[in-house]
Amino acid sequence: MRVAVIVAAGGAGKRLNRKVPKPFISILGKPLLVYTLESLRKNFRFLEWVLVVAPSRVKRARRLVRRHGFDSVRIAEGGKTRAESVWKGLVHVNRSCEWVLIHDAARPFVPKGSVRRLLRAVRETGAVISALPCEDTLKKACPGSLVVSKTEDRGLFYRAQTPQVFKRELLVRRYRELGRSAFQATDEAALFDGTGVKVKIVLGDPANIKITTPADLEFFRFCLKRKNRG
Repeated sequence: MRVAVIVAAGGAGKRLNRKVPKPFISILGKPLLVYTLESLRKNFRFLEWVLVVAPSRVKRARRLVRRHGFDSVRIAEGGKTRAESVWKGLVHVNRSCEWVLIHDAARPFVPKGSVRRLLRAVRETGAVISALPCEDTLKKACPGSLVVSKTEDRGLFYRAQTPQVFKRELLVRRYRELGRSAFQATDEAALFDGTGVKVKIVLGDPANIKITTPADLEFFRFCLKRKNRG
């Protein structure tokens, strides 16, 4: 399969309370972004790599990927939202790539084999995501209050992760159909809500953590130290 990968690394990571944007935070001497790139490289041999970063971080990102052996990675300037940043990365993908995999830089542990499972499944519908079933009881609150209005059937709900994989032409066409309204989507799968496109779920992995809070960062550091000790 001819697959391009887009790594979304434009987030500021405000909840981490750091001056450095989240993808560039150093953990045990290496930026978070590099751990993510290395994890992806172990999973699959991608035809193209596109890294999307904030405009102010382009030069730093170029130096970083060269220093860590990712010379073939193309750097693209991100937008004001995650979805806009993915679009700006998508326009850099060569048309010879039939498929595009999108992954968040804040998820440094891409479980072994997960990419291949997604790529096998995407042939069926052209759109596939990693997701985990909800284990907690879900409560729906009334708008504007914390009063419970309903208890949802948790068996119907999944927590979306990345990677997410799409047929390139399908994703490009949907972005163009929606125009700027597409930039408000919180993930690429949301672009196809209410359409005839069937976005298939492939069970994700709890190890595929997302670094969002200081506690997540400490947990990631702990996992790395444990891994380094063997």
